Amino acid sequence: MKIGIDARFLTHPQPGGFKTYTENLVATLARIDSENEYVLYLDRQPGPHDVIPVQSNFVNRVVSGSMPVVGLPWREQVALGRQVKADRLDLFHSPCLTAPLNISCPLVVTVHDMIWAFPENFTSRGSWSLKRRFIDWYNYLVPRYAIPRASAVITVSHVSREGIQKTLKMNTEKIIVTHEAAGTAYRVVDDPARLEAVRNKYNLLSNYLLALGAADPRKNIKSLIQAYGMLSDELRAQYQLAIVWTHSFLADEISKLVEELGLSKNVRFIRQVPNEDLVSIYNLASLFVFPSRYEGFGLPLLEAMSCGVPVVAADNSSIPEIVGEAAVLFDAQDVNGISAAMRKVLTDESMQVRLKRAGLERAAQFSWDKCGAETVAVYKKVVEKRQG
Repeated sequence: MKIGIDARFLTHPQPGGFKTYTENLVATLARIDSENEYVLYLDRQPGPHDVIPVQSNFVNRVVSGSMPVVGLPWREQVALGRQVKADRLDLFHSPCLTAPLNISCPLVVTVHDMIWAFPENFTSRGSWSLKRRFIDWYNYLVPRYAIPRASAVITVSHVSREGIQKTLKMNTEKIIVTHEAAGTAYRVVDDPARLEAVRNKYNLLSNYLLALGAADPRKNIKSLIQAYGMLSDELRAQYQLAIVWTHSFLADEISKLVEELGLSKNVRFIRQVPNEDLVSIYNLASLFVFPSRYEGFGLPLLEAMSCGVPVVAADNSSIPEIVGEAAVLFDAQDVNGISAAMRKVLTDESMQVRLKRAGLERAAQFSWDKCGAETVAVYKKVVEKRQG
């Protein structure tokens, strides 16, 4: 098979779910599949730190989308469509929700969550630029046409599968779940010098609670900070709250809340953390808290558990599906409940030990090799059906 993949996120500097998924999927396909030919469509030349497969069955194509404002739509609907046709593919896979609508070969689309379909429930748009609003409109409209047209839809959780089916009234047989996994770098680190160097680099205390995510209201960081403020003075003195910041959106508002609650000495914001340092930050944490109001998957949960960190998390969307019995769950809308869950684990050493062990076992049930093999199986089924 000759398979094309929109791999533009391989060369994007901004971290996020699309980039993580694309990087891991492409790397896995390069490792496990030497039979099929792959064409990776980038939108810029790779940089020195971008990881691009060098296997002989992988070819790169740069299809630029550098036009102001309309760059992404023009690239995807015009330039990419032309190149896909010229390359005479057997199948094209868009791992990033949107896709060309005018290609003649079978289409596979990965849908990570349903945020795009109901953006008013998850985002705040007050300060967003005209370009950002235009891209939001594009991301809202195009999937409503691309997903039903696809020969197969890959999604990352059963919750997302149900959401796709209900929203777009699709046949569930076309929607295949392939779970993601933590990258191999996320593991228990037995190197005290490495850990201590990271602790000093980011001014982390001996004990801290860790949260990861942007200040997007969906991530529910406000409630987390309020819940942390409800812990006893003794627990707050013993446990710092460290929040790894991935985007600046709403950061000022969150910082103001910390000041209003008198928690400036207790809460530490960490920005621009490379992955190798993030692994150590997970390892050093006493507890990982995941208060999100909605997730299509929730990859940080597996990252934390793979690093041997006890986890407390919200009980909504895909989160229970991912953590199984390996986390203490709470209602994300209940600040008292979030605080109680943190307190419960922090004051019970035997529970901490149990959660660490259960988390490592749970995370080991997910792997990118399995995800990659299931993805190739989807490709094969789609192409065989097309060929009759």
